[in-house]
Amino acid sequence: MSTTIHNYPFNPCCFEDLPDEILLSICSYLSQVNILDSLLNLNKRLNKTIISYRERIFLSHLSYKDFYHLMNDYLPHLSPNVHYLYINNCGMLNTGKIFEQKFDKIDRQFPLLRELVFNQIDIETLENLSWRFNTMNCLSQLNIDIADNRISTLPVQFDEFLCGKLFSVSNSFQSLILNLNQTRFSLQSINHKCLNIRHLTISVKCLNDLLIIFDNFSNIEQLNITIGCNSLSNNDTYSYEQLWWKIPSLTKFNLSIKEKELTSHDNVISSEIIMKIIQNIYQLVHVKFTLDITFQFDPQFDITKDIYKNKYFPYANGSLWEQALQRNDNRSIHFELYIEINGLPSPLSRRVSNSAMFQVDKTNDVSLNSLLATTYSSSYWLQKNITIQCFSITSQHVSIYTLPITDSSLSTTTDMIEQIITATTPPSYLYIKNLSLDSSIDYYYSSKLLITKLFTRFPYLTYLKINGQLLLPSSISTCSNHLRSLSLSNYSFSSCCELLNYLPKVISLTLPNLDDTIISKNTRMKPILSITRLKLTTSLCSVINLIHLSEYFPNVKEFYMTITNKLNQHLRNSDECEEVKYVLQRFKYLRFVEVILPIKQTADLVLNWIRMLDTNETICENNAASGFIIVKTWLKN
Repeated sequence: MSTTIHNYPFNPCCFEDLPDEILLSICSYLSQVNILDSLLNLNKRLNKTIISYRERIFLSHLSYKDFYHLMNDYLPHLSPNVHYLYINNCGMLNTGKIFEQKFDKIDRQFPLLRELVFNQIDIETLENLSWRFNTMNCLSQLNIDIADNRISTLPVQFDEFLCGKLFSVSNSFQSLILNLNQTRFSLQSINHKCLNIRHLTISVKCLNDLLIIFDNFSNIEQLNITIGCNSLSNNDTYSYEQLWWKIPSLTKFNLSIKEKELTSHDNVISSEIIMKIIQNIYQLVHVKFTLDITFQFDPQFDITKDIYKNKYFPYANGSLWEQALQRNDNRSIHFELYIEINGLPSPLSRRVSNSAMFQVDKTNDVSLNSLLATTYSSSYWLQKNITIQCFSITSQHVSIYTLPITDSSLSTTTDMIEQIITATTPPSYLYIKNLSLDSSIDYYYSSKLLITKLFTRFPYLTYLKINGQLLLPSSISTCSNHLRSLSLSNYSFSSCCELLNYLPKVISLTLPNLDDTIISKNTRMKPILSITRLKLTTSLCSVINLIHLSEYFPNVKEFYMTITNKLNQHLRNSDECEEVKYVLQRFKYLRFVEVILPIKQTADLVLNWIRMLDTNETICENNAASGFIIVKTWLKN
């Protein structure tokens, strides 16, 4: 018996022989800097394969070394062909300023730039770069998000300045997204036509700002606008019947009315005006209306059954919406409604006040479900297949929305979410990615949610903020592979670590009340390796209790700490600075630090603190009025 051995020639596979799909899959595990270091200019084929990494630049969450490497070694050569640029000041120090200093002629240095995104940008950098907006001829989309800690320092005439730069007739961009967070924008200085803007997202102060858009943005196609309720917001003299020819191209309209502390019911735009606006914008194909208001806590603030029925029920009245949405050509208009009215005060307000004040007589309550059911029973709504969902904790807290929910965010209370989860005909919540839950009563007495039920109903949550407690199963199991950011109020540290065992993909953790919490060394608790961004708030006397924090979160790269000044405590000497420094030094992989310190105007103490950080990239912002300083440090290693 003989055997024959066949020798086949061996052809080794080279890296270049891999298909583009495999190469791009490998690239997905690398940073942009790593990809450019490894593959840029090796050959024409690889240059073409990584074209998205050459033409789309992200200055975001980079290490000190990688940021300057990208800025100095690559960007000057890549900039002539860059189409997309993202500049993020969050998690990096002075990103915008450093960029603006090196690329002060952005219109010439990035001639083909089509989309420019500023995230958490500082005012000075935005003002300097905005002078170039009107000569950036290829720019079609501009997104501006102003840093939270800069909102309070906005110049008095900032609205007027920005209007002149963003709504100039010489600008080429067609899409503008302007996010001032809780600050409302005034458009009163606009007195000319803005024909270039097609898509606009903006928050404004009052109804008159919306009317200015109607009068001057005749080519607007998509409008996402949020209107505040700080002042009287009704204009009965405006010619709403002319809207059909003033804005003939507007097809998608998202209108939100939001106010966190409503002081007067008259400040809310009347439902009659809203219906007039919708009825007279003839070309609409998509309408979304949001009413999200919280009443200011004041015993004198009038909240009665009649006010709910006469003032706020019409915003949800299906018969009124049917009249506003109907068109002569029987065109179907996509419609979404979301109403959140919170007449319940915060737990803190309730504890310091007469609790009997907040009791509601059930026999005198408003039956919103029965009122709504009749208004959505016509053939018009049956053909549109729209269902209205209504939940309420008495009439003082009401949630009303159309189903299915397509919004990505939901903010409600723990009691309300209990009703949603236990509903007999549960709607689809697949689109909800951001969920914020507050306790409608004192968190100690609030109901506790079972974590498995929460994520069964909201399977694709990426952000969860909760003031309350979650019940955990007896055995550890993964409850979500999608959640990335978690904020926990009124949670013990041990309970927080226990909860994270069920949420293995969370990378950002916020703990807003660690006062009087002693974090001891516990060998039984495993370290949480997934957390790379940690935000916490504690008191000055409790800082020393955090020395073992790094043992539970060893992989933290970004650390944000706010030290409160309860009992009027301020940082007084270098020893207290040393305590903060000692906590920070124990994080091995730390890359960025932001610490808010209660400190008086003591120059020597501030200088000593900055020297302790031992880095070349540190800024210190002193807010004398509030008695705090903000120290930001970008570590080189």
